[in-house]
Amino acid sequence: MLYDNIVSLNHRIIMCQEISESEKQNIIKLILYNCKTQKNRINFWRKRHQYMYPYYLLPADEESCLEHSKKLRLITGELPKTYLLSHNAYELELLRILALWHSDNADIKEILKVTGQRLENTCFGHFCSKGECFGSSLVALRFWNTYAPEDVDRINDSLMKLSQYNINRGIKGSNNNIPSFYYLLILSELADKNEIAKEIIESNSHTLYSQFQKGRIVNPGNADRYNPIRKYVIRNALSKLSEYRHMKNAEVYLSSDGRCYGKCVY
Repeated sequence: MLYDNIVSLNHRIIMCQEISESEKQNIIKLILYNCKTQKNRINFWRKRHQYMYPYYLLPADEESCLEHSKKLRLITGELPKTYLLSHNAYELELLRILALWHSDNADIKEILKVTGQRLENTCFGHFCSKGECFGSSLVALRFWNTYAPEDVDRINDSLMKLSQYNINRGIKGSNNNIPSFYYLLILSELADKNEIAKEIIESNSHTLYSQFQKGRIVNPGNADRYNPIRKYVIRNALSKLSEYRHMKNAEVYLSSDGRCYGKCVY
């Protein structure tokens, strides 16, 4: 299924695995095809609100049945409570791939432009802390960092608002409204060029390092299956700090006790 492919691609990128050019082109073609064949289903959701729901992509019925809630998990495993977050995460993750690997394709440029305009007209497109608009703000920020990384003022403004919202609790996983590993993923992707992101990682570095080393159950039947990729997310975030640069090549392995562990390689 399409979203499974996108999740798998994201995981491979997080693990620093190579994606072939043919794979990139095939997934781009598949995303574009789906963008052009969902008009009727999209119109149903647009009637609920002109801007808050996707314009191009929604999960197929088969994809929606993968989880008991009919809402798809974020690529880091958190399960949305609302269709607002689930549907926006679905579309923006797929369209982010177009922004990441796009060529000079007129259709792609138009899709990304219209999506950017849609986000401008939403609260979460700028930052909103109410309910799962918070999670949607994170998804929108990740999309925007890929689509328009030169828009530094917008990205920094979102990060400042996130940090002011006592986001540290989210990284430690103690606030259920915050998809903490997804948030950490964004920080890890921003930290190379963004001091605000790096400072937030630094303020949580000791807790994150402990989480990286601690064993986590891996159960294919539930959210525990995401624990290995979460270790890689932690590794990537910490490796952006000078103190933890040695973690760039840290390994994640599955032990005989059915748990995954992080191991530093010096």
